[in-house]
Amino acid sequence: MELSKYIGSKIKELRVRNNYTQDYLAELLNTTRQSISRYENGDRKANQDLLFELADIFNVSINEFFPNSSEAKMNIVDIYNRLNTDRQTKVYNYAQHELEEQNKIIDINEIREKQGIYLQSKVSAGTGVLDLDPTYGETISYDGEIPNHYDLAFLVSGNSMTPTFEDGEIIFVEKYPNPINGALMVVQIDEQAYIKKVYLEKDNLRLVSLNQDYDDILANGTNNIRIVGKVVF
Repeated sequence: MELSKYIGSKIKELRVRNNYTQDYLAELLNTTRQSISRYENGDRKANQDLLFELADIFNVSINEFFPNSSEAKMNIVDIYNRLNTDRQTKVYNYAQHELEEQNKIIDINEIREKQGIYLQSKVSAGTGVLDLDPTYGETISYDGEIPNHYDLAFLVSGNSMTPTFEDGEIIFVEKYPNPINGALMVVQIDEQAYIKKVYLEKDNLRLVSLNQDYDDILANGTNNIRIVGKVVF
């Protein structure tokens, strides 16, 4: 069933359930009975604003107007069966690709519950350590506090960010592709990866340590710069 017709049937179902006439519902929506009839028949598409109004009138969730997962699956099968062979092959190949991509994703919540946290790699708080390839990641037990929202976890190597981050400490990072002036970020410069405070200058990206015993690191257009993300914890 087309979505507009499915929504139309739901509008009618809820109207009848509430003992409303088309005229009365039209009055509530400041429209005409003919419009209500067209919505219910699926001849006219109900937009999001209208659905929110209807959800309020009928005291239901807006999700009431859409197929549930089992109904959606049946719609997908029905659509697939109506395609010609070439188009079915395209749909199958696309679905297979999506499944393979899905299976590559690490469920961070599952890791938290069962094993701890997944360490992506090491980042240096000193001279720099290149180890951002997830191939070298590992899952470790962790009894510290874990932020609600993060994408990657790293192990700090070195003491240039003391006293905020000690050698061997875990940091949590949210992916972010652009430098944020004054923020603590994980940055890769050429063959080295760092956790530093980042400052934007006219011609340079300046990486600053919290430990004053370390000199600033400057990067410019001659360097290969990759911003991994910002530290959230």
